[in-house]
Amino acid sequence: MRSTELFDDYQNGLMSEAERRDFENRLGNEPILKKAYEEHLQLIQTLKMTASRNQLKQQLKDVHAESFGGDARLFSMKGQETFAKKHGKTIAVAASTALIAVLSTVAALSTGGYLLKQQSNQITDLNRVVMELQASNTAIVEGITRNNKKIAYAPANLEGSAFALNNKGYILTSFHMVKNADSIFIQNKNTERTLAKLIMSDVKLDLAVLKIENQELIQNWQVPFGIKDKVTDIGEKVFTLGYPRNEMVYGEGSISSLSGYSNDTSMYQISIPVNPGNSGGPVLDEYGNIIGVIRGKISGAEATGFAIKAAEIIQSINALATDSTKKDLSLQASKRTTLKNLKRSEQIKRINPYVFNVLVYKKD
Repeated sequence: MRSTELFDDYQNGLMSEAERRDFENRLGNEPILKKAYEEHLQLIQTLKMTASRNQLKQQLKDVHAESFGGDARLFSMKGQETFAKKHGKTIAVAASTALIAVLSTVAALSTGGYLLKQQSNQITDLNRVVMELQASNTAIVEGITRNNKKIAYAPANLEGSAFALNNKGYILTSFHMVKNADSIFIQNKNTERTLAKLIMSDVKLDLAVLKIENQELIQNWQVPFGIKDKVTDIGEKVFTLGYPRNEMVYGEGSISSLSGYSNDTSMYQISIPVNPGNSGGPVLDEYGNIIGVIRGKISGAEATGFAIKAAEIIQSINALATDSTKKDLSLQASKRTTLKNLKRSEQIKRINPYVFNVLVYKKD
């Protein structure tokens, strides 16, 4: 049964008691379905209003024809407002509302996005595609360095977020960001653009570990946050930092579910708007512990994101690390946070140097 038929059956009282309870339960638990139902009600209301307006218009035409013999010029008498002039704005708004509602609902239903049995919504990767120029592996740097002039870099193909795992220059980001990359760079206000190397990846969890090649840049690192491997409770306050723009962006909300897309228990659902460029960014609790990494969101859903749980991250890294990197990649020393008793603005100041904008270049 199509969703529109189901909505009409509910509105017209044609459902059995069990069907009605099941439908109401779904409205309470499925935000996308609820949004579709509300738009359907708005559409019905708008259509009714439009029909009423058309009926009134026809009545006016009949009165006009009877009183003035069909001569439209007689209806615009001097010193008096015609109905259309007096109520024109109201009519225009009603017509516009009807058109917008019809188009948005038809578009949503035609894509299958609001079908009850076959939803087409999928988790969306949040890498930021750079459209200004087509970057290539042969033109990563376009500027010159003579006379202390600032280097002008070619735009990356993709941009996203990442954060430091420990003081040894290891960085975590999303695998879909760096897949098939020719070159990977990281930067922020404290760190000039520097090359990073892909060390290991977990395709299933969409995780990638990078390593900064320039050891001089990390010799004074003091990563202030830890990685919390215990499950965070529903309702706990959390915040994010990332690069949906060229500047760092802060977001806050809470854990809204202990499972992610399609009941995936490796992820949290968070009530924080996430956008292209947030992929790979950290999710932190109120004490500055890393509790997850941004994975994506549902297409069309606002103020909702998914984050891979920290326990899954630790387990994945420990399983993937080779004997030569296990010691350097050990996260045990990073589980203690120095941010617990600080106010949020001070926490962010200390975290910022260890959250990065990731710039990915790929071959044409």
